[in-house]
Amino acid sequence: MKPVEVRVASAVAFGGALVFFVVGLVLWRSTGDADVLKLPSFVALFELLVAASLLLRLRFMHYPAMVVFVLVALLHLVIVLADGPVWTRVASGVLSAVHIYGVVLLNTGPAREHLGGPR
Repeated sequence: MKPVEVRVASAVAFGGALVFFVVGLVLWRSTGDADVLKLPSFVALFELLVAASLLLRLRFMHYPAMVVFVLVALLHLVIVLADGPVWTRVASGVLSAVHIYGVVLLNTGPAREHLGGPR
């Protein structure tokens, strides 16, 4: 049985990828520039890999998953500080906080034990 922390961290990765891609789709529809989909697609690819690896209990992905979460959170903070529509900046701020929460979840005892980290 997977701990709740691992399932929620996987949901953070999957949901974050989905929301960021939807934000990119809305920006694409409003601006007409397909280049805005490059970054959300790239991030979604990595986050979906992280979500799948956490659900499949790939032990070697414990620390890389945390690194991906931190990097994506920093990316969202850069988007918050950039010039753009307010709604995208607010969405990125929320996504940044959610990804930091994912790092906290992966650092809990049950998640570390389940994923084979140091005890």
